[in-house]
Amino acid sequence: MRNSTESAARRGAHPGFRSGARVWLFRHGEVHEDFQALAYGGMDVPLSAEGLEQTERLAERFAGVRFTRIVASSLQRARRLGERLAHHTGAPLEIDAGLVEIDRGRWQGLPQKELLARHEAQVAAFYADPWNWREHGGETDSDVLARAWPVLERALLGTRGPIALACHYNVVRNLLAHALGVAPTVSFRIRIDLTAGALLEDGPRGWRLLRCNVRAPLAEPAA
Repeated sequence: MRNSTESAARRGAHPGFRSGARVWLFRHGEVHEDFQALAYGGMDVPLSAEGLEQTERLAERFAGVRFTRIVASSLQRARRLGERLAHHTGAPLEIDAGLVEIDRGRWQGLPQKELLARHEAQVAAFYADPWNWREHGGETDSDVLARAWPVLERALLGTRGPIALACHYNVVRNLLAHALGVAPTVSFRIRIDLTAGALLEDGPRGWRLLRCNVRAPLAEPAA
Protein backbone atom coordinates (compact mmCIF):
# COMPACT_ATOMS: atom_id res chain seq x y z
CA MET A 1 0.00 0.00 0.00
CA ARG A 2 1.38 3.42 -0.97
CA ASN A 3 2.37 5.77 1.83
CA SER A 4 2.47 9.28 0.38
CA THR A 5 -0.50 11.53 -0.10
CA GLU A 6 0.53 12.20 -3.67
CA SER A 7 0.65 8.54 -4.63
CA ALA A 8 -2.60 7.85 -2.76
CA ALA A 9 -4.28 10.68 -4.65
CA ARG A 10 -3.06 9.31 -7.99
CA ARG A 11 -4.03 5.67 -7.49
CA GLY A 12 -6.75 4.33 -9.70
CA ALA A 13 -9.80 2.35 -8.75
CA HIS A 14 -9.22 -1.07 -7.25
CA PRO A 15 -9.52 -3.68 -10.06
CA GLY A 16 -11.96 -5.78 -8.07
CA PHE A 17 -12.09 -9.56 -7.75
CA ARG A 18 -14.62 -10.31 -10.51
CA SER A 19 -16.79 -12.17 -7.99
CA GLY A 20 -20.06 -10.69 -9.18
CA ALA A 21 -20.97 -10.01 -5.56
CA ARG A 22 -22.82 -6.99 -4.27
CA VAL A 23 -21.61 -5.45 -1.03
CA TRP A 24 -23.73 -3.26 1.23
CA LEU A 25 -21.74 -0.91 3.48
CA PHE A 26 -23.89 0.35 6.36
CA ARG A 27 -23.35 3.06 8.96
CA HIS A 28 -24.72 2.58 12.49
CA GLY A 29 -27.55 4.55 14.11
CA GLU A 30 -27.59 7.63 16.32
CA VAL A 31 -25.43 7.39 19.45
CA HIS A 32 -26.59 8.14 22.97
CA GLU A 33 -27.19 11.81 23.77
CA ASP A 34 -24.31 11.86 26.28
CA PHE A 35 -21.83 11.33 23.44
CA GLN A 36 -23.31 13.22 20.49
CA ALA A 37 -21.26 16.39 21.09
CA LEU A 38 -18.00 14.49 21.57
CA ALA A 39 -15.32 13.40 19.11
CA TYR A 40 -15.99 9.81 20.15
CA GLY A 41 -14.20 8.13 17.24
CA GLY A 42 -13.24 4.61 18.24
CA MET A 43 -14.89 4.75 21.67
CA ASP A 44 -17.45 2.01 22.31
CA VAL A 45 -20.45 4.27 22.85
CA PRO A 46 -24.07 3.04 23.04
CA LEU A 47 -26.96 3.90 20.79
CA SER A 48 -29.68 6.34 21.79
CA ALA A 49 -33.31 5.24 21.96
CA GLU A 50 -33.74 6.78 18.51
CA GLY A 51 -30.62 4.98 17.32
CA LEU A 52 -32.06 1.65 18.43
CA GLU A 53 -35.28 2.39 16.55
CA GLN A 54 -33.36 3.50 13.45
CA THR A 55 -31.38 0.27 13.56
CA GLU A 56 -34.51 -1.86 13.79
CA ARG A 57 -36.24 0.00 10.96
CA LEU A 58 -33.26 -0.43 8.65
CA ALA A 59 -32.95 -4.13 9.45
CA GLU A 60 -36.68 -4.63 8.79
CA ARG A 61 -36.41 -2.95 5.38
CA PHE A 62 -33.63 -5.34 4.37
CA ALA A 63 -35.42 -8.46 5.62
CA GLY A 64 -36.03 -9.58 2.04
CA VAL A 65 -32.37 -9.39 1.01
CA ARG A 66 -30.76 -12.83 1.04
CA PHE A 67 -27.38 -11.87 2.45
CA THR A 68 -24.88 -14.73 2.32
CA ARG A 69 -22.96 -13.24 5.24
CA ILE A 70 -22.95 -10.19 7.47
CA VAL A 71 -19.83 -8.79 9.12
CA ALA A 72 -20.11 -6.17 11.85
CA SER A 73 -17.71 -3.96 13.75
CA SER A 74 -17.07 -5.08 17.32
CA LEU A 75 -18.24 -1.66 18.63
CA GLN A 76 -21.73 -2.02 20.06
CA ARG A 77 -23.40 0.68 17.95
CA ALA A 78 -22.52 -1.15 14.72
CA ARG A 79 -22.64 -4.65 16.20
CA ARG A 80 -26.29 -4.04 17.06
CA LEU A 81 -27.03 -3.33 13.41
CA GLY A 82 -25.25 -6.52 12.36
CA GLU A 83 -27.24 -8.50 14.91
CA ARG A 84 -30.58 -7.11 13.76
CA LEU A 85 -29.77 -7.62 10.08
CA ALA A 86 -28.82 -11.21 10.86
CA HIS A 87 -32.04 -11.68 12.84
CA HIS A 88 -34.27 -10.40 10.05
CA THR A 89 -32.45 -12.07 7.14
CA GLY A 90 -31.22 -15.33 8.67
CA ALA A 91 -27.69 -14.67 7.40
CA PRO A 92 -24.69 -15.71 9.49
CA LEU A 93 -23.06 -12.91 11.49
CA GLU A 94 -19.36 -12.39 12.06
CA ILE A 95 -17.83 -9.77 14.35
CA ASP A 96 -14.55 -8.26 13.24
CA ALA A 97 -12.55 -5.54 15.01
CA GLY A 98 -11.04 -4.58 11.65
CA LEU A 99 -14.23 -2.60 11.00
CA VAL A 100 -14.11 -0.37 14.10
CA GLU A 101 -14.24 3.42 13.72
CA ILE A 102 -11.08 5.47 13.33
CA ASP A 103 -9.06 5.99 16.52
CA ARG A 104 -8.84 9.73 17.20
CA GLY A 105 -5.87 9.45 19.57
CA ARG A 106 -5.62 12.36 22.01
CA TRP A 107 -8.68 13.97 20.45
CA GLN A 108 -10.92 11.06 21.33
CA GLY A 109 -13.60 11.93 23.85
CA LEU A 110 -13.06 15.70 23.65
CA PRO A 111 -16.10 17.92 23.12
CA GLN A 112 -16.15 18.84 19.43
CA LYS A 113 -16.31 22.56 20.19
CA GLU A 114 -13.25 22.27 22.44
CA LEU A 115 -11.41 20.23 19.83
CA LEU A 116 -11.97 22.86 17.16
CA ALA A 117 -11.13 25.72 19.51
CA ARG A 118 -7.92 24.23 20.93
CA HIS A 119 -6.64 22.24 17.95
CA GLU A 120 -7.95 24.08 14.91
CA ALA A 121 -4.63 23.97 13.05
CA GLN A 122 -4.14 20.27 13.77
CA VAL A 123 -7.64 19.41 12.62
CA ALA A 124 -7.01 21.34 9.41
CA ALA A 125 -3.72 19.45 8.96
CA PHE A 126 -5.52 16.12 9.29
CA TYR A 127 -8.12 17.00 6.68
CA ALA A 128 -5.37 18.27 4.36
CA ASP A 129 -3.48 14.97 4.61
CA PRO A 130 -5.72 12.26 6.08
CA TRP A 131 -3.65 9.51 4.51
CA ASN A 132 -0.53 10.29 6.58
CA TRP A 133 -1.16 12.81 9.37
CA ARG A 134 -1.02 11.21 12.83
CA GLU A 135 0.37 13.85 15.20
CA HIS A 136 -2.67 13.42 17.44
CA GLY A 137 -1.48 9.89 18.23
CA GLY A 138 -4.45 8.31 16.45
CA GLU A 139 -5.03 6.57 13.15
CA THR A 140 -4.72 7.79 9.58
CA ASP A 141 -6.96 6.86 6.67
CA SER A 142 -4.22 4.49 5.52
CA ASP A 143 -4.39 2.72 8.91
CA VAL A 144 -8.15 2.34 8.66
CA LEU A 145 -7.96 0.96 5.14
CA ALA A 146 -5.14 -1.45 6.05
CA ARG A 147 -7.34 -3.20 8.60
CA ALA A 148 -10.79 -2.78 7.01
CA TRP A 149 -10.11 -3.75 3.38
CA PRO A 150 -8.96 -7.30 4.28
CA VAL A 151 -12.29 -7.77 6.10
CA LEU A 152 -14.13 -6.98 2.88
CA GLU A 153 -11.85 -9.32 0.93
CA ARG A 154 -12.42 -12.21 3.35
CA ALA A 155 -16.17 -11.62 3.23
CA LEU A 156 -16.09 -12.00 -0.55
CA LEU A 157 -14.26 -15.33 -0.53
CA GLY A 158 -16.38 -18.16 -1.86
CA THR A 159 -19.54 -16.12 -2.35
CA ARG A 160 -21.37 -14.22 -5.03
CA GLY A 161 -23.17 -12.22 -2.39
CA PRO A 162 -24.86 -10.13 -1.46
CA ILE A 163 -22.94 -9.42 1.73
CA ALA A 164 -23.27 -6.65 4.31
CA LEU A 165 -20.73 -4.81 6.43
CA ALA A 166 -22.16 -2.95 9.44
CA CYS A 167 -19.64 -0.35 10.49
CA HIS A 168 -18.89 3.38 10.70
CA TYR A 169 -18.64 6.51 8.56
CA ASN A 170 -14.86 6.66 8.22
CA VAL A 171 -14.67 2.94 7.48
CA VAL A 172 -17.33 3.17 4.77
CA ARG A 173 -15.68 6.30 3.37
CA ASN A 174 -12.28 4.64 3.09
CA LEU A 175 -13.61 1.41 1.60
CA LEU A 176 -15.57 3.30 -1.04
CA ALA A 177 -12.64 5.57 -1.83
CA HIS A 178 -10.27 2.63 -2.29
CA ALA A 179 -12.69 0.65 -4.44
CA LEU A 180 -13.53 3.60 -6.68
CA GLY A 181 -10.16 5.36 -6.77
CA VAL A 182 -11.27 8.49 -4.91
CA ALA A 183 -8.42 10.60 -3.47
CA PRO A 184 -8.26 10.76 0.36
CA THR A 185 -8.94 14.49 0.58
CA VAL A 186 -11.87 14.18 -1.84
CA SER A 187 -13.38 11.20 -0.02
CA PHE A 188 -14.89 13.45 2.67
CA ARG A 189 -17.47 14.47 0.07
CA ILE A 190 -18.92 10.96 0.24
CA ARG A 191 -22.14 11.20 2.23
CA ILE A 192 -23.34 8.31 4.37
CA ASP A 193 -25.93 9.37 6.92
CA LEU A 194 -26.76 7.42 10.08
CA THR A 195 -28.37 4.05 9.26
CA ALA A 196 -27.77 4.65 5.56
CA GLY A 197 -25.79 2.46 3.22
CA ALA A 198 -23.87 2.30 -0.02
CA LEU A 199 -24.09 -0.57 -2.50
CA LEU A 200 -20.98 -1.70 -4.38
CA GLU A 201 -20.87 -4.31 -7.13
CA ASP A 202 -17.72 -6.35 -7.78
CA GLY A 203 -18.33 -6.75 -11.50
CA PRO A 204 -16.34 -8.00 -14.50
CA ARG A 205 -14.85 -4.54 -15.08
CA GLY A 206 -14.12 -3.76 -11.46
CA TRP A 207 -16.05 -2.02 -8.73
CA ARG A 208 -19.20 -0.01 -9.43
CA LEU A 209 -21.13 2.16 -7.00
CA LEU A 210 -24.78 1.34 -7.61
CA ARG A 211 -26.39 3.33 -4.79
CA CYS A 212 -25.19 5.64 -2.04
CA ASN A 213 -26.72 7.07 1.13
CA VAL A 214 -29.92 5.02 0.98
CA ARG A 215 -31.99 3.27 3.64
CA ALA A 216 -33.90 0.76 1.54
CA PRO A 217 -32.77 -1.97 -0.88
CA LEU A 218 -34.34 -0.39 -3.96
CA ALA A 219 -34.14 3.27 -2.97
CA GLU A 220 -32.70 5.88 -5.27
CA PRO A 221 -29.45 7.56 -4.16
CA ALA A 222 -29.84 10.53 -1.86
CA ALA A 223 -28.49 13.92 -2.86
